Amino acid sequence: MNVTISRRQSKLYESRGFDLRKWEALIEEGNELRKEIKLIANEYDVEWDELDDEKDEKVSEALRKQRQERKKKDDDSDDKKKSDDDES
Repeated sequence: MNVTISRRQSKLYESRGFDLRKWEALIEEGNELRKEIKLIANEYDVEWDELDDEKDEKVSEALRKQRQERKKKDDDSDDKKKSDDDES
């Protein structure tokens, strides 16, 4: 993926704590997972449609729970980091 960003965008990303390299890595990982799923679906002669999965309530709920857990972990690690910084 070839992304061109301006200096202005770069500064904005930096000020907001957005890691472009991490984002690109996540996009690549998602694309690889999609390819794997399609290969497996083809092995079982099943047609996989990602959009159908996104509309499924079970999938939506699982993604929601995962986001909440990740946010909680991030909040906990931020709190721990702040308390460690305060002690220094």
